[in-house]
Amino acid sequence: MSIAEISGGRLRAQRSPGGGARERLLALVTQIESDELPIAEEMLEGIVAHQRSGTRGLTAGEIAALARLGVDEAALTAPSALPAATRGLQWERQLERHAWSVSETAEALGVTPARVRQRCAAGTLLAQRRSDGWHLPRFQFPEGRELPGWSAVAAAVPPGAPLLLVERVLSSPSPRMRVEGEELAPLEWLAQGGDPAVAAAAVDDALNRLP
Repeated sequence: MSIAEISGGRLRAQRSPGGGARERLLALVTQIESDELPIAEEMLEGIVAHQRSGTRGLTAGEIAALARLGVDEAALTAPSALPAATRGLQWERQLERHAWSVSETAEALGVTPARVRQRCAAGTLLAQRRSDGWHLPRFQFPEGRELPGWSAVAAAVPPGAPLLLVERVLSSPSPRMRVEGEELAPLEWLAQGGDPAVAAAAVDDALNRLP
């Protein structure tokens, strides 16, 4: 199902006495900006597939593979499972789009592209390796700059950690970091000249020592 099919009236053909929600959905679809349409389409397709099949669309082998990853049939059909997944997908895609290339990062930091690539490989800058090179999420550069001591905090982030979780940890207050009784997030702590080792320890606790 595509966005074009939705706006063309496919949903209207399924209208029921409670069709007001469908009208509101169609109105919202027309307001989605073009760069957000692929995410919206993928989310809607997932919702339709979820309500139609549950686990019926999966083979026994696929269900077994999911079970080995800790996802059972009950989780696949739980009412809260899909909203959480779609929200996570949306945020991950947004974070991916708000990323700098190596050359953009080099220009912002005033270093060479080779130095940026070196730091990406060493883990002192957060980066994802893709077919077209390194992509660096911009949330690690508040106001377009690198905070003092950021390299130590970045090194505490485990490779492959979900960007959504990392961004949340870096922007969430921690009891380890207090200024005049107020808890600060790791990025705020660094911006105010706090000890990078303290921020790195807080990030390590949050991301590397989960039960």
